[in-house]
Amino acid sequence: MIVFIEIFPVIVFIALIVMTILLRKKKNPEKLAVFFSVFALVCGIVHIFCEFYPFEYTGESGIDYIGQALIWGLFVNAILYTTLAAYVGFAIAATFFAVKAIKNKETRKKGIIALILGWICGLVISGLILTNIFSDYSNKKNIQVEVTEVSLTKSTDGEPAVRVELELYNGSKKEISYLSSVYEEVTQDGKELSHAPLFENINDDDPDIQFLEPGQSITIVKGYELEDPDDSVNILCRSYDGRFIYVDDEFEVER
Repeated sequence: MIVFIEIFPVIVFIALIVMTILLRKKKNPEKLAVFFSVFALVCGIVHIFCEFYPFEYTGESGIDYIGQALIWGLFVNAILYTTLAAYVGFAIAATFFAVKAIKNKETRKKGIIALILGWICGLVISGLILTNIFSDYSNKKNIQVEVTEVSLTKSTDGEPAVRVELELYNGSKKEISYLSSVYEEVTQDGKELSHAPLFENINDDDPDIQFLEPGQSITIVKGYELEDPDDSVNILCRSYDGRFIYVDDEFEVER
């Protein structure tokens, strides 16, 4: 299902291109230009509406329901990508027939109108994309993560574990959560350590997925299985795209 969701926008785009090729020899290109440009305009408006007013997940919250939230997010992205693919496909088709219509003096006016209608949303969408890129860069840049404690402890199984305490500060201009904003990796001698359950985390309120308003901070506690209790650990915290490194340092395990 996930693969189908990802390739569906591509299928829509290819179908529109094939339709354009099949209709390329039809008479009255100005009518086809207007037809495709109107559909492009509608798809563009729907896409812009979904960008400004996304369908937020309103189901159960908590770590046990992350899967449902992720599936919801996939469907929302499918709507966004499908409407964008449909818009671009219709706009290209409208452009093809509009150019043919513009060559004829009698249909030139309709061709120009179709061209404008077909690409007016493109300017808005391009602006949105550029705005989102700069906004995303700024938001990730202003997130701060600090390692406040690295200490020896025991997991719920009684095995040696390292307790890593992190503080996340939201210096961005939007709501964020630790889980959606920070990728962390704890290694020892180059080997990634597996997560270890800690007693103090059994009844916590899932701080990983709590949303922080701009200017707020939260403390996150993680446990990891230790390969060697006497050896230091390396902690890496970065944005998921790897553009920003918040922490990348060696820490001695306190006893």
